[in-house]
Amino acid sequence: MSKKRIKKKVNFSDETLNFTCEIEKFKEEEGEPGKFTGILVNMQNDSLAKGIYRFKKGSMQGNNGKTLLLLYNHYGELLPVGKLVGEETEKGFEVMGEFHLSKDDNGNYINPEAVKLYSLMKEMKLPFEMSVGGNIVDYKEYSENGKYYIDINKFEAHEGSLTPKGAVQGSKVTRVFNKENGGIGQMDKEQLKLLMAELLANFKTELLEAGTPEEIKNLPVKFNEINLKFEEIKTELNGEFKAEIEKQMNEFNEVIKGLKADFKATEEEVDDAAQFKAMLLNVKDNGQKNEIIFNEDSKLEFKDMTVGDGKTGSSTGKAIVTTTIVRKILERIQDSNPVLKDITFISTDDGGVTIPREMAGLPETGWVGEIEERKDTAVAKIENITVNIFQLYALPVITNKLLATNYVGYATFLLKRVEYALGLRLADAVFNGSGTNMPLGILKDAAVTNQQEIDTSDDAKFIESIIDIYYSVQTDIAREAKWYIRRETWQQISKLKNTNKDFYITDLNTGNTRTLMSRPVELIESEGSGLKILKDAVATTDPVMVFGNIREGILGLENPKMTMKLEDQITSKGLTKYYMEKGVGVGVQLPEYFVKVVKKA
Repeated sequence: MSKKRIKKKVNFSDETLNFTCEIEKFKEEEGEPGKFTGILVNMQNDSLAKGIYRFKKGSMQGNNGKTLLLLYNHYGELLPVGKLVGEETEKGFEVMGEFHLSKDDNGNYINPEAVKLYSLMKEMKLPFEMSVGGNIVDYKEYSENGKYYIDINKFEAHEGSLTPKGAVQGSKVTRVFNKENGGIGQMDKEQLKLLMAELLANFKTELLEAGTPEEIKNLPVKFNEINLKFEEIKTELNGEFKAEIEKQMNEFNEVIKGLKADFKATEEEVDDAAQFKAMLLNVKDNGQKNEIIFNEDSKLEFKDMTVGDGKTGSSTGKAIVTTTIVRKILERIQDSNPVLKDITFISTDDGGVTIPREMAGLPETGWVGEIEERKDTAVAKIENITVNIFQLYALPVITNKLLATNYVGYATFLLKRVEYALGLRLADAVFNGSGTNMPLGILKDAAVTNQQEIDTSDDAKFIESIIDIYYSVQTDIAREAKWYIRRETWQQISKLKNTNKDFYITDLNTGNTRTLMSRPVELIESEGSGLKILKDAVATTDPVMVFGNIREGILGLENPKMTMKLEDQITSKGLTKYYMEKGVGVGVQLPEYFVKVVKKA
């Protein structure tokens, strides 16, 4: 055994551990606004944080009465959502927390993140846990019976977090106190929007990260809970926001539908699932780190083919499947993302293509026999266009048991999730790709020189700016272009009013296509797109929207093959990690087809 003193800062929630708890008591009649009680560090069991750390009694006494920052999931880059004050007891380090629910002179909440969390705890009774962040001051290391662990004797806490999962089992929120006399006891429309946005963002994270059988099986349950809440409140939401929520819900449902008990696969889905499972098994049999290159006409033996009527007298046989999904997977990725749907991808075995700039614009034309000097192709004179293929990869972790027992539903889910994740990554690169080991995006391409400004000083100037942006490109480009805008920015635009206090945007509740200056609007949810929310953007610097014609202005390339290999086999947990790689490239071929938009200073 040894004893050391260290200064390493440790956040005990940066790894995912399968500990759960529930709010023990929801208390509305006692009335202190925005307050809750909880156990920040539990000391009543022998559970280990991160599998090796254990808080000993007395380890938190130095933090008695100390004011700690209240965060969400240790997100230190965000402002705190409140404060904690606690004391070590027999149960552990018990705290009283208080959310920052102050309002400004206009009646708006100063800290909307605090409102979100409080609403989730109070209105939906979501099972948040607690986790502590700080410095280990004194500890002991042990190694007994081949097991290594550490007892924490003294811990200097700096912050406490509400988390989806706490690092120490039993660290939890115990009571939530409601705000009396109205307050946020009845959520208004803006709070309902915050609530739904938070629920969907959290579910998206769980959807992309779920790996164990339990986590995967719980996805439909959690989705149904969100759907029930949405059905309960959707009459309170305006048509515009409600339509966007329904769109996201449909996207998530498409990904997880294979996990639902009532899933009935189409013939195409059964065929795709068989191909994907055959590919996975082929890679697994080939051994770790050995790459296999599949193309659309690769022939594989599939051992789980059912022969017979599927009910009686059936037997398991063998069949040969052709891996046509290798070619279809890019189409499916495009279908999962509205930005990618408009891009035409050209198949090539080369690493990229170079196009003479003059070939990308309108061709030279004239009358036979004319004697006047002909004009050159009507394009900007810049360097030739080069679009390279880069390797877009995914690392799906496969649950062997689910693949064996329900390969159609599970493989359908796996494919949909991989396509959804790859679609998000590729769409981000269309706008914000750096050009280093990834495509060069519209916002980073120096050839896209048309930059316009949004004047937000008043509603009339705001609308004038929109008109100026539209007419900053040629009419034939503008009438085929789309607006690509963050959802929060579109929300701000939709509230613009004229001098008669009428909304400029009048089609929000009619179910019509979302448009601005008669051109479609695509809402971008991803921060990775590089597009900033208008109210938070740095003037003249941060891009807040793109107006352009992706269908004509972007060129896509695809290598028709797909590479796969076995990355890791975790036998003890029944999991297998695979590496999937697809060669794709996108690049701007007509820079004059795009407008970058920033906020005016």
